[in-house]
Formats: sequence, structure tokens, C-alpha cells
Amino acid sequence: MSSHMEAYKIGDEDTRPWGSYKVTDVGMANDLEFCEKLIIVNPANILSLQSHDLRQETWRVVKGELTVVLNDTVITLQAGEDIFIPKGDIHAMANLTGEDCHVFERQEGTCREEDIHRYMDAYGRDVAEANNPVVAASLETYQNILNKIKAL
Repeated sequence: MSSHMEAYKIGDEDTRPWGSYKVTDVGMANDLEFCEKLIIVNPANILSLQSHDLRQETWRVVKGELTVVLNDTVITLQAGEDIFIPKGDIHAMANLTGEDCHVFERQEGTCREEDIHRYMDAYGRDVAEANNPVVAASLETYQNILNKIKAL
């Protein structure tokens, strides 16, 4: 764990271009650091296409409908459904509906904002270059969802 990376704390919250998150729990379990967040994805919004080197995630939809990019696959989840995002896999959350989508996220591993590798971002944030066929396919999938959002 790098000392320059700041750990999450319970109550941390932030507003982002796509919605917001609030940290609801942090700690250690099975020798792994964990962080739990409630994420709200606003209608017609998408998080950046990203991956993590140091953590895996599980997302459970609490309210609404979530469109997930996982590598080059699109998966739609309803309230009560969940998905596992392995460490290193390319992923994004999107809300293609007209109502907020609430997602419970559990991160396991080294849980830091600095462990985000962005490959595409709808809001102009810096992105990393990647010459990898999975990234290329994921970028195409992400762009297709972005086009759907723009058409809403």
C-alpha cells in the first residue's frame, strides 16, 4: 500500500459530474481492506470507463436500473441484482433511465481513488492510453452507451 494514497473514511462523500457517492463503511475482512459506498448515478449519466490494479468490486443495485459495461459486454441489472467486477477488468456504470439509480458498492483490496485507470470519460477528465484488444472493444461498447445517453 503506497503511503501517498489516502484511505477512505466513513462519511466521505463527493459530488461528481455523473452523480454522487458516500462512504458507508470501511475496515478489514479476511485480511483484505474493504470500503463500502452508496453511489447515486443520475438519470442519463455514465461513469468513466476504468479499471483498478489493487481492488475488486461488487455492485448491488438498490434502486432503479443499472447498465454495466464489463470489458466488452453490456449487462442490465435491476434492483436486488448484483455483479462482481474482478481486479483489472474494464468497467463502467451507466443510468439510461429517467430516475436516479442507487448502487451499493463493496471494494476489496487497496481502496483508494488513486487506483482508477480511466480509458474514456464523458466529462473530459484525463484518460490513459491502452493498446490492448480488450480495452479497444470496451471503448467501442462504452461509446455505444454514450451515444444512447446523448439520444435520451
